[in-house]
Amino acid sequence: MISIVPPKTGRCPLVDHPIIKQFEAHAELLDIGGSAEAIDDAIIQLAVWMDTLELAEDDEALLCRIGAILYREGLRRRMGA
Repeated sequence: MISIVPPKTGRCPLVDHPIIKQFEAHAELLDIGGSAEAIDDAIIQLAVWMDTLELAEDDEALLCRIGAILYREGLRRRMGA
């Protein structure tokens, strides 16, 4: 079950889900390691990875949607919006 978590300590209010918690833990490790990777890097990694797979149509559509959201957010940041 997915539930919305209200903001408490300046953290982004996301859902209380084990995979989201993994994302958060990996993000903290990236910060600790001094990673400079950004949205553009994630978009490239996603595209390269998707290109190596034979995905079902619905899986490809979902991953393309995720890529589109990342791309849009990256564009907004580049444009200063």
